[in-house]
Amino acid sequence: MATSSNVEEERKFDVDPSTPLPTLEKIDGVARVGEPATHSLEAVYFDTSNLALAARGITLRRRTGGPDAGWHLKLPHSPGRRTEIHAPLGQADTVPVELMDRVLAYTRGHAVIAVATLNTERTSYPLYQDDGGRVAEFVDDHVRALVSLGDSLSLGTAEQPPTEQQWREWEVELNGSGHADHADDILDAVAARLTEAGASPSERTSKLATALGDSWPRAKGTGREVPSRKGPAVVPVLNYLDAQVAKLLLQDAHVRMNRDDSVHEMRSLTRRIRSVLHSYRKLFKGSPVQELELELKSLAKTLGRYRDVEVLHERLRKDVDELPMKLVLGPLHAELDERMKVRADTAMAAIRTRLNSPRYFRLLDGLEAFLDSPAIAPKGTGPARKTTVKLVNKTAKRLTKRHDAAVGAAVGPSRDAAFHNVRKTAKKLRFAAATAESVHGKRAAKLADAAHDVQTILGEHQDSAMARAELLKLGSVSGAGNSAFTYGLLHAAERAKADAAQQQYLRSGKKARKLRLKK
Repeated sequence: MATSSNVEEERKFDVDPSTPLPTLEKIDGVARVGEPATHSLEAVYFDTSNLALAARGITLRRRTGGPDAGWHLKLPHSPGRRTEIHAPLGQADTVPVELMDRVLAYTRGHAVIAVATLNTERTSYPLYQDDGGRVAEFVDDHVRALVSLGDSLSLGTAEQPPTEQQWREWEVELNGSGHADHADDILDAVAARLTEAGASPSERTSKLATALGDSWPRAKGTGREVPSRKGPAVVPVLNYLDAQVAKLLLQDAHVRMNRDDSVHEMRSLTRRIRSVLHSYRKLFKGSPVQELELELKSLAKTLGRYRDVEVLHERLRKDVDELPMKLVLGPLHAELDERMKVRADTAMAAIRTRLNSPRYFRLLDGLEAFLDSPAIAPKGTGPARKTTVKLVNKTAKRLTKRHDAAVGAAVGPSRDAAFHNVRKTAKKLRFAAATAESVHGKRAAKLADAAHDVQTILGEHQDSAMARAELLKLGSVSGAGNSAFTYGLLHAAERAKADAAQQQYLRSGKKARKLRLKK
């Protein structure tokens, strides 16, 4: 079943039913207003019984009538914007699989039911620029909503009849096929005109939010204090974790849809959340942090098997391509592709099993429960600037110790492992500093950037170590024949790349080892 998507940017306004339509012809950026089009729309909105989608700013509906009839899924994109995904109408009570896959991280095995039906009489007015292109659309909607939060797909039961309400709203949406050069200015100008005409910016993000009223859930990851130097140390940490968990949930859908680099992104987010929990674990009480760390580590390992194969395959193919053709003995590309495909398929199957498991959904539940009601230790209520200085600088000192150990290690596997430990500590320092950036500003950002540089350089070193281990296996197998010669050359080339990465780190890694946060 085909789907399409676009980024939606719109603003909504509340308006009285009797308010006259505004004049839009003289707005800056709008050359003319097109002929109005009228449509009768019916939209059935779906969610879990506890409104898990709504709590994350997600809308799932099936609309009939109008030019965009079909299933619509709206996901958060950025402030003021949402990604809207369309699918054909299909069956009335069966959400298309390709849309459900995008929300499984939120529904987590719970049934999706119809929670409201909205009937809208819509009149839309296209707004055009001087060049004739449509820049936006103004919409005048009269809405009648029937709401039921029962446990069945029927809208209302004998025990709980649906509630009904009516309202009018205006909406202006930028043209999704190509925004104007000054899109925000045009939105501001139209908004000003609508306000002059008697409308007020809506406090609700969607029609469903208006229909549900007081039943609308508190948005996940919002409503916390603004971090400050003397405020509670736990605030910047929870704010940072809120943002990372939200990204993790969005990335889940990308993995399910096989988007490029999605496994890497999801593993990075998983590791980042775990690293921050570990660095700041003294701010919290009890065992939830440790339990979450263990589960996140396990998830990252499952994701990592596929990602490691992905990186290794790409690296080895590039190594082969860099050799003169006369030195490539045997069908190396074919051998590598066959070997890596088996591993990748096995690893991806494990990921899909994991992402559909109760264990994974319990982890997501646990993360949200922890963020909703964190058990804060006395240290977590201490002043943010002073408390985070100690925790971040502790990791920075550990980086120096790991560096000294790596430099002193004997050349060979133990030295490779020691530099890998430096990289892992640099990664922890990067995330710990980034978490504290809201209270330490530029200095924390500089420390995070310096740690990221170390992580990147030694990432090259670690990738080379993995490549050398694989090349040694390939060249040692029975029947390798002439290919063993080429694998030996590749092994030597990778050793040289690892040595170069070490030298680059020794030249440029000093900054990360010297920087510290200040009280």
